[in-house]
Amino acid sequence: MSVLSVFHIEVNPATEQGFLADAVATLPLAQKQKGLLYLGVFTPLGEKNKYLVLSEWDSEASIEAWRKVEEHTGVMAKAEQYVKSHSIKRYTPKE
Repeated sequence: MSVLSVFHIEVNPATEQGFLADAVATLPLAQKQKGLLYLGVFTPLGEKNKYLVLSEWDSEASIEAWRKVEEHTGVMAKAEQYVKSHSIKRYTPKE
């Protein structure tokens, strides 16, 4: 059963370029992760400095494994300087 992760981010305008550089560098690594079924990064129409990261994984265990990858944890450690606000939601289909 797959898990859908929805990550909404509002970035500080002054640090947006750094955020984008890290995101571009991290995406290819994420796409190679075992269990990743889909990954997309979107910008909501008419909203500045906001991003939506939508990913689908084969399991919660695959998401947790990704969260522990060294390059990913390094980028996440910088999140405080980039992110003004965020929310993460995960959805699993009911059987």
